[in-house]
Amino acid sequence: MDRSFLAACEREPLQFSGAILAHGTLLVIAPDGRVSHVAANVAEWLDTPAEALLGLPAPENLAAALLMLSPKAGSRLALEAALHAPLGLLDLVASRNGHGAVAVELTRHHPDAQPSYPAPLPETPRDEAELAASRSELVRLIAEMTGFRRVMYYQFREEGDGEVIAEARLDEIYGSYLGLRFPASDIPQIARALYLKNPWHLIPDAASKPVPVLGREAAQPDLACSDLRSVSAVHRIYLTNMGVRASLSFPLIVGGTLTALIACHHDAPRQPSLAALELAHQLVRGHAIAVSAYQLRRRMQWLDGLGRHLDAARCLLQRHGDMLSAWPELGAWLLREFQADGVTLCLGESHSSAGKPFEAGALTALDGWFRERQGEFVWASDNLSQQVPDYPLSEIAGALAVRVKYGRTGDLRVYFCRLEHIHEVAWGGNPDKPVEHHDGALGIAPRRSFEKWVEKRLGYSRPWDKEARLLGFKLRELLGEIDPGRD
Repeated sequence: MDRSFLAACEREPLQFSGAILAHGTLLVIAPDGRVSHVAANVAEWLDTPAEALLGLPAPENLAAALLMLSPKAGSRLALEAALHAPLGLLDLVASRNGHGAVAVELTRHHPDAQPSYPAPLPETPRDEAELAASRSELVRLIAEMTGFRRVMYYQFREEGDGEVIAEARLDEIYGSYLGLRFPASDIPQIARALYLKNPWHLIPDAASKPVPVLGREAAQPDLACSDLRSVSAVHRIYLTNMGVRASLSFPLIVGGTLTALIACHHDAPRQPSLAALELAHQLVRGHAIAVSAYQLRRRMQWLDGLGRHLDAARCLLQRHGDMLSAWPELGAWLLREFQADGVTLCLGESHSSAGKPFEAGALTALDGWFRERQGEFVWASDNLSQQVPDYPLSEIAGALAVRVKYGRTGDLRVYFCRLEHIHEVAWGGNPDKPVEHHDGALGIAPRRSFEKWVEKRLGYSRPWDKEARLLGFKLRELLGEIDPGRD
């Protein structure tokens, strides 16, 4: 994997690209109400040269529309058929960036492409089966609404990779990405941050030449909230290598976090109407609300059950009075609750185990390393050999560690372990080859193959989910209640 390539992607100033996509034009209105920047093609759209707009107050027809835009940073206004222009009716989308400037995007109005309203998505799912059905219905509806031939539900995993967990393909387009995983490097963090600021990102034609943005000063405008901002040259090549000419993405945001993308691909240029985009955005947003409600209800049910389980462990500890005498019963309880293969209790230099114990060298390496991480109280890994220095060859591949102050002498550590779980992961291309060839212009370009590539994963355990980590914090609270050093 070429680390310099990935680092360059993360540093690319996407929102300050100084160019826009060719299917529209752009004016940037500074906080003083004057035009600070325009796209070089503005004369084709408004029949007014760029030089006649720069530095002057916003045109009256635009200024009137912008009165409806909130002064709050990140606010957005979308108006269909807002302007009459030489090219015909234009749609207007305005967004206010963090510096108070307003980016005004103008695109052709498509009166013949008004979408019909689909049946509403199901209410909050009751279980995983209904949640999966909701995902499938969402991508099917968006495929019908936008006309894109492939629509994918691209779920981000905890480690940053993405996985296609639902897919709709119109006209039975060749090949499927369903079930394939893609490395985190395919969507850099700098691009993910921009998805949080935009309801969608449309690329009607990845092969079109970007249009420069002209300004009164050298500094480029902040187009973080503008859908017209130009696309990274690397991303355009990436799409070409996938056989994609038009792309459309809707962010799925749950609890303020980007959890998935609804990614739409088409093998020819395609530009849905503003009405279709707005309606698809509302569907995605409604689905995100349903997912959030489902996750909250599931978490509350889990916490209710956890409270009852912890009460049983609390009674056990109170009955015995200390950890060591309670260990035979407590160890068995911990194995069940954490779904671990083994658990080890360390107090000072002594330790007790239940289930499958760590080998002596493995425990020494893990305990010595974790004890030095004084600011970390609950920690988990599904690949100890990669994260713990000097960790020896061991059949135990993963651990969840809990630390709590105990007595006046030091910390009590509890280590849950899981054995190596050899399994296969299907990737969309080789994840170790994000770059493959020299293109003669960029220097390095993205990989060309996205065919299924199966990795046999060695050295990993079953992963520790969020519930296991939360249970670790709850266990820490419980153990703190019986600290003999407490007053």
